[in-house]
Amino acid sequence: MKKLLLPLLFLVTYCSCDKTEPDPTPQTPLVITKADFSNNKVGGTAFSFSTVNSAAATVPVSGEGQTWDFSTLAETSSTTTGGSNFVTPANATFPSATYMTASTTAWTVSGSTSPTVAASNFNEVSDAGFFDLGYSQNAATSIVVASLGATIAYPIQNLNYTGTTKYPNVNFPAKVGNAPIVTSGIVKTSSYNVTATAFGLNNTPGQTKVTTTISQEVIGSGTAKCRNIDAVRVLVIKNSYSERTNYFLGGAPAPAALLTNLGVVDGAITTGTTYRLVGEGLGTVGIIDVNASGTITNAIFRKG
Repeated sequence: MKKLLLPLLFLVTYCSCDKTEPDPTPQTPLVITKADFSNNKVGGTAFSFSTVNSAAATVPVSGEGQTWDFSTLAETSSTTTGGSNFVTPANATFPSATYMTASTTAWTVSGSTSPTVAASNFNEVSDAGFFDLGYSQNAATSIVVASLGATIAYPIQNLNYTGTTKYPNVNFPAKVGNAPIVTSGIVKTSSYNVTATAFGLNNTPGQTKVTTTISQEVIGSGTAKCRNIDAVRVLVIKNSYSERTNYFLGGAPAPAALLTNLGVVDGAITTGTTYRLVGEGLGTVGIIDVNASGTITNAIFRKG
C-alpha cells in the first residue's frame, strides 16, 4: 500500500503544479501628457468626431478597469478637424497659442440671433496641459430686438480668457489618483454697443463678463472603442464648472429694467459638468456635456 501511495502523491502534486499559470504582468498605469496630444498641432493629421444622440449616451462610471464601446452609437453628424484646419496663430492677444482653427460665431439675445460671422479659435498644448485660450470675432455683426426697439452691435473683437488663468481642458500630467485641481477667476468679456431709445441709450458701450471656476478630477480609467478605433486606453476627466454672468452699460452695472426685458439676470450662476475621455496617443476621444439637472446635452466621440 505504501508503494502505491507514493506514485499517487507524485501524480497529484504534478497535476496541481501543471495547472498553475504565471501571474500576468501588471499594466503600467496610464499617464496622459503633452505627447498624447501630439496631433493637436499645426500641420497635424486631420481626424474626425461623431456627434451622437445625447439620449443614447451615458455618464461614464467612476473607477479603474472600465470598458466603454462608443462604436455602435448612431451618428447624427460628423466633424473633421486638424490637418489644414490647424494653422499658425496670427493674433498677438493669444501669445501662448500653439495652433488656431477656423470657426464661426453668432450672438443670441432675447430670442433674437445675429447673422453668423467668421471666427478663429485659439488653443495651447504645452507641458502644463491642453488649454482653450478663447476666440476672435473676425467681422462685425448685430442683433435687432424688435420687442424693445433695440439694436445691439458687436464689433470685431478678441474674446480671450483673462483674470487668473486660461481655460484648462486637461491639466498634465493626468492620472488616476491626482488630487482635484480647482481653477478660479477665469474671465471672458464680450463687448458691444446698445441703442435703445426707450432706455435713453444711443450707441452706449456695454460688456458682458463671465467669470468661471472649474474643478478638474480624473475619475476613471479603462479602455474605449470608437468608430474605426479599437480598445484604446483612456482616462475620464471630470470638469465641474460654475459661471457667473454680469452685465455693464456705460461702465456701470446695466439697468435692471433693461435686463428684465431682455430676459436675463445680472449675477446669474450657471453650473454643469463636462466629461472628457482622453486616450493614449490620441488626445480627446470623447466629450459628454451634462447640465445642472443631470441631462446630457451633447455627446461626441472620435471616429478615426
